[in-house]
Amino acid sequence: MIATYSEYIRRFVRKSGLGRKQCPGEHHFVSVFLVPLLYSINRIIPDYVNPDGTKRLIGDVIYFKDGAHHFGIEVKLGTVRLTREEFNSWIVDEVENKRPDVFIGVGASGLLVLTWKDFREVYVRAVRAREPSWEAKRIESGYGPLKRVDVLCRSCVRNVFFEHSEDLSISSSGQARLVAALSALLPKASTLE
Repeated sequence: MIATYSEYIRRFVRKSGLGRKQCPGEHHFVSVFLVPLLYSINRIIPDYVNPDGTKRLIGDVIYFKDGAHHFGIEVKLGTVRLTREEFNSWIVDEVENKRPDVFIGVGASGLLVLTWKDFREVYVRAVRAREPSWEAKRIESGYGPLKRVDVLCRSCVRNVFFEHSEDLSISSSGQARLVAALSALLPKASTLE
């Protein structure tokens, strides 16, 4: 069992960049760390995990209610790379019920947890920092602008950015803050019944 997000980052994100092994990717993070953590918080098994665009589902961790999407979490590890469909639906379009509810970004410097509304603002601001005249417009192919999660982390405040630390007491404190932040965002079992 991986006890903290800092342990995950140390073992699977930071070491991978040193040529020791390839970074396992966001599905690994979701499977071995995030879903067990979410279950420990709300005692709900997600209806879908990492559907990868199949079934037109919204996010990597999805909870349903009454046979329809209720709550989704999108995870990006290292780089925010949004497909044409994701970029057009989740960044450009204004239809909120067609977007994930929460964004979780994992970088070498830490973990970022944002509502999707806040993520859109941070993402657009980060793209405009390099290209001041950039506008979020529909794309016909490829991907939306790529952004490193660590770049997004630099512009976020402490209550949504959970810094990686090798110090056990700091990483334990960060983990406790992460659990509190996720607890506030996640659906409760009673809302899914």
